[in-house]
Amino acid sequence: MGSELKIMKSEPEWLSGLRLLGRKSFMEQPYEKNPLYVKNYEQLSLDPEWLLENAEPRSSASIPAEYAELSSLTDEPLIIHVDAMPVRIYVPPELSKKGLELMSLDEALKSRPNLVKQALMDGPSRPDEDKVLGLIYASLNSGVVVHVPSRLEEPVNIRSIWIAGGGGPVTSAATIVYVGDGARLSMIEEYRPYGDGGPGFLGHLIHVYDAPESQVRHVAINDASEMHELAVYKRVVLSNYASHRWIGIQLGGSLARIRTDNYLKGTEARTDALEASMISDRQRLDMTINLHHFGKSTTGRVVAKSVGMQSSRSILKGIIRIDRPAKNSVAYLAEHAMLLGDQARAEAIPGLEIECNEVRATHSASVSQIDSEQVWYAMSRGIPRDEAVKMIVLGFFEPLISEVDLREIRWNMRYLLEKKWMGEAGRQLEPESLIDVYVEPEDVGKTPEDIFGKHYKYIKRKA
Repeated sequence: MGSELKIMKSEPEWLSGLRLLGRKSFMEQPYEKNPLYVKNYEQLSLDPEWLLENAEPRSSASIPAEYAELSSLTDEPLIIHVDAMPVRIYVPPELSKKGLELMSLDEALKSRPNLVKQALMDGPSRPDEDKVLGLIYASLNSGVVVHVPSRLEEPVNIRSIWIAGGGGPVTSAATIVYVGDGARLSMIEEYRPYGDGGPGFLGHLIHVYDAPESQVRHVAINDASEMHELAVYKRVVLSNYASHRWIGIQLGGSLARIRTDNYLKGTEARTDALEASMISDRQRLDMTINLHHFGKSTTGRVVAKSVGMQSSRSILKGIIRIDRPAKNSVAYLAEHAMLLGDQARAEAIPGLEIECNEVRATHSASVSQIDSEQVWYAMSRGIPRDEAVKMIVLGFFEPLISEVDLREIRWNMRYLLEKKWMGEAGRQLEPESLIDVYVEPEDVGKTPEDIFGKHYKYIKRKA
């Protein structure tokens, strides 16, 4: 392979070969090959040549001033990327001694090349599978590799932050996570903007391998610049008795293409996906969440909710596939969209492919304007119309948020949705102002620091 295909410092020949396949896929394939969705997709608007030519990361980068407080965080494993450059990687010494590994992709290509090769070459994704996935492989320039050892006694909490500014190199990253037998991991991925904005691309391929009896929670917070276009592919492979929970909140990006695939291969494996999205102006959302049942007595559950304002457009898609050996499996897929205004558009397209009789599989979908009768009822009780609409819209998300099993994440989702709803005025929103609005019995009398946890200081200063 030519040296022009090499981007990473420690790049092996097999990765350059994947780049070549990805480039060919990106240039030649259509945006959607699934016959169910050939008329239901959103495509990148950025120039293809620009995307391929701007994958070279900067030679150096530093944490922007508005995120300076992140430099002092030392209570949990942390990795921060700025414009595709890893600028801070930290693992507490006590966890490092117990075998937790957290490293940049470039470092992993030197010290743990087999882990990277297994995920990128032999994993659940292929560079020739999809046009935009091909772009991520072709321009791959950053990433994170996590290895959680088996039977680690305490749960591990990792924070991974991707900060991207306009006009810089594209960020095209891979997060590779191996979770050992019986281990417990909670990982938060955050997409954040800096600077004055400008067009850009953030692509992210996430591969997670859940070993037997492991428990994983993966949270994705998309608060990227509305000038950026995002493409995120999340794939998990579950072994026997493993459980995995995806929690996502989609707010940023002029375009967000999100695809989640769950491969339930082990007996009694379980996966849950909870996605909340709020888009405005001319933002576009293209979200697909699939359940692939292979093992016996597996459980898959998806709940996706979207609110579209102004001239936004959202597409919610997903398929439940239950293979012939997957007896006694249970699957549920729900996609619901609410529209505010005559110009907003949404589509919900769930599907089933069932090859086994001894299963339970259901799906539901809805797209509707806000219920005028609910607005009238609230107004008849003395609530102003604007406040009534806000209550109904944010209340639309509450059943989903209430299923989030971590208090800190629940409150941060509420805070981010409130900020999004308020637009420019949301920059002044203080987290503690929500405590009297949303009432959870176990939080009565607690301080904002107790409720928002370790993110409180960061969120308050960023608002």
